[in-house]
Amino acid sequence: MSDADAQYLARIWEDCEECLGPDIELLDVRREPADEGVRLVARYRLGKRDRESAATGESMLAAHAVLRARIVFDRLRFGFSDIVTRH
Repeated sequence: MSDADAQYLARIWEDCEECLGPDIELLDVRREPADEGVRLVARYRLGKRDRESAATGESMLAAHAVLRARIVFDRLRFGFSDIVTRH
């Protein structure tokens, strides 16, 4: 990974923390190889469980945009699932 990619990945980390909010601990953000471009994976602790959101795009920028939306969707989905499971 180039220095520029590493710096951008650090900014993606900060952005993911903002998307997740203050009560969720971000554990990891990583870039993985993908046949169709770039795959980004964010792993975080929501409640008592570790969760993961992933996105793929033609570039790191495109994958980042998809990851932002995926995190918001997954956060709602996981939170709702936890509420339903408890009741």
